[in-house]
Amino acid sequence: MYPPGYFDLETLLTAQWSPGSGTTITSSVLPPQWNHALDRLGRDLAVRHYNGDIAHIRFEAVHRPNRDDDEDDYIWLSSEVTPVGDVPQGMMHDGEGVLADADAESIVCACASFVQDQIARAGIVWPRGREGGFLYASVADGVAVWGPEAEHAPVGSLTA
Repeated sequence: MYPPGYFDLETLLTAQWSPGSGTTITSSVLPPQWNHALDRLGRDLAVRHYNGDIAHIRFEAVHRPNRDDDEDDYIWLSSEVTPVGDVPQGMMHDGEGVLADADAESIVCACASFVQDQIARAGIVWPRGREGGFLYASVADGVAVWGPEAEHAPVGSLTA
């Protein structure tokens, strides 16, 4: 049995994104590479949608403060995606967390994956590849990039 509060989450960063304003960090106690990751991701959020557009995204980076002493401090980026002409789809996250003090490119890659999953739950394909289908984030040669290799664009550099 888990102790009371074991699954509680604490918010460490809040931010929002919209096509007109880009990414705005409203509060953060995380290292600066988290803010930079969301800024880079925000540049790509403006392009390459299929099956709808995004009106607004609200972000919360969360962690589990009540962990065992030997556990690492993993962070998850939760997103609430609002498609144009629709309602917010709910604040959610899934997948593996990323360490709070990870290198900048690993944080960018993890955030891209977290956000991409929630955008897909809202029924929108993002980012769409030039040949169709999803692009996916990975770290190649120390840089967070969108793949597959035919595109291989650094996260934050996508064009329409």
